[in-house]
Parts: sequence; structure tokens; C-alpha cells
Amino acid sequence: MDTIFYIVYTSIYLILLFIGIGLANKHGWADPANVLLAVLVGLIYDNSILAVGRYVGEGELLESLNLARYLLHAFLTPLLVIFAWSTLKKADCKWAEWTITKVAFFLLTFALIGIELVGEVADISLEANWDYGVLSYQNTAASDGPPIMILGVTTVLLLTSFIIWRKQGWSFFLIGTLLMITGSTVTIPFPTNALTNLFELILLVSLLATKAFQDNKIH
Repeated sequence: MDTIFYIVYTSIYLILLFIGIGLANKHGWADPANVLLAVLVGLIYDNSILAVGRYVGEGELLESLNLARYLLHAFLTPLLVIFAWSTLKKADCKWAEWTITKVAFFLLTFALIGIELVGEVADISLEANWDYGVLSYQNTAASDGPPIMILGVTTVLLLTSFIIWRKQGWSFFLIGTLLMITGSTVTIPFPTNALTNLFELILLVSLLATKAFQDNKIH
């Protein structure tokens, strides 16, 4: 059953990617918010590998493909911090224009990448795992503590989305972030591991919609 979910997620992410490319072509590729495209590519890869794992089968190939999932997650997810900074600039938050603010957001992005690489990827140990018809390789050496990188990114998105709502009256960003937080923290009694990915998808839809909203206001 979960395999179908991941196929659907991959298809929707492909649609979002094409929409994002269309926005970039229309409003400019120099926009820092276009880092969202890299995040979408990473999620397309992540969900597609989960979808095809059972067909590839256990072995070095699938293990390597799953290792790339962890690496992409570490390098690409923190880019959402830069996306958040871009939305603040577009909302005419004057302090977001300050050099020190820009440097702080970029340093935080690099710090979160480093934290994820050191804490989760450096000592990674992958083991084949079957769950709800999906074959993947999971990190058996994952830290028992809270996911610092995810907590950092989520905190930035939550604070930023609240500011965007107050400054521009745009609530979709905030709603998407709150739904993702809720989906990640509340246990839903449904026989699947794909619900977390669903809430990630909802978040990315809200982020792309936010970019489209702000681009149209500017232009």
C-alpha cells in the first residue's frame, strides 16, 4: 500500500517542480527562494527510491541509492532556511535586508548541514528494512536524541511563517508549517509509514504557493 503512496507523492512533486521552474522562468532565477527547486528534486528522489525499492531488491545498488537519500536530506533540507529569509525580504521586513541578517541565515544553513552530516551521516550504518510493502535501507546508527537539523529548520519556518502572516495576511505558509509539525509529533493510528511524507508534501505545497503569492505581489 505504501508503495502506491510514494508513487503518488513522487508524481505530485514532479508537478510542483515544473510549476517552480515556471515561476523561476517568469520572475527570475536569481531569486534565493529558488532553492526550493533543489529541495523538490531531493524529495522526488527520496520518494521515488522508496517507491521502487521492492523492485530493485536487497543489495549494494539499493543500499547506495538509499545512502544518497540521507546525503541529499542533509545537504538540501537546510536550504529551506534560505527560502525563509527570502520570504522575509519579499515581505518588506527591513531587518531582513541587513547584511548581518543575511550572513546569519546563511551561517545557520551551513551549520545545520554540518550538524546533520556529523550527527547522522558520518557514522551511518544501513540495514535493509521492510515496512508496509516498502523495502528501504535504514540507518541503524541514527542518534537517539532529537533531530537537531529538522528542529532548527522547522523553528525557522514557523517563526517566518508567523511573520509573513502578520505582515502580508498570507496564512497558507503558517498553516502548512503547523500541519507538518502536527503530523510529525502526533501518532495517527493508521497502518502506514507514509503519513510523514504526506505532511512534508503539504508543507512544500504551502511553500511553493507562498513563493507564487509573493512573486505576483512584487511583479
